[in-house]
Amino acid sequence: MHIGLCTIADGESPVGEVMREAAAAGYDGVEIWGRGHVDGTNGTPDEARRTAIDLNLDIPTYGSYLRPGTPEFAESYEAELEIATALGANLVRVWAGNQEYGVHDPGHWKRTVSDLRELATVASERDIGVTVEKHEGTLTDDGAGARRLIERVDEPNCGLNWQPLFGMTSDAIRAEVEDLAPLSNNVHIQAVPESGAATRCALTDAFFDVEHVVRTLQAADFDGYVNVEFVRDDIHFVRAIEADLDYLRSLAR
Repeated sequence: MHIGLCTIADGESPVGEVMREAAAAGYDGVEIWGRGHVDGTNGTPDEARRTAIDLNLDIPTYGSYLRPGTPEFAESYEAELEIATALGANLVRVWAGNQEYGVHDPGHWKRTVSDLRELATVASERDIGVTVEKHEGTLTDDGAGARRLIERVDEPNCGLNWQPLFGMTSDAIRAEVEDLAPLSNNVHIQAVPESGAATRCALTDAFFDVEHVVRTLQAADFDGYVNVEFVRDDIHFVRAIEADLDYLRSLAR
């Protein structure tokens, strides 16, 4: 298991600066934010890749905002794969449509599955995998929907980007990671102090059992990245990312 930092954690700064801070803190890699960090305003894919090489950082994932199942998908996925390729990323992160599981229409489900299969096939030709973010407002908002979707797509290079959702209870998160860890190829982690809260805290103060999450991933032989996505904002950014990394390292031993 490797530990990475999502560069969206500091979306106000140029990507090169965030990468240097991640490297200095001791992170293994960075997940590159697909809006703002490689669109030419704060950096380009080529620049980010060269910076990563210089800093001895991996770029495991390109965090795109592709939405299989929507009309925009077909016209944008080739360009997003070009960015992932230029970054040297192992995975491209996508979102599963724009309807939630259980209230979705059958046509949207079919389109999303079909688009994900097409993306996985084309991405495999570039030696890139697909990771589908578990997120509200998509077909993976619910654990059962996330499992069903990944199993229905049934492509070896397509897995789940699991993350704890803050509206869940601690017990529900505990059960869900046990169920979905074997289907996951990427993980996001961040914390709030109580279920439903909006203000982020250090991982040590999370309302859910972060240690159980780490141990469950290890037991499932998860060999991808656990990426710190956002951090507390009441202390300096560098101190915040260092503290979360130190805590995760202590659990992963």
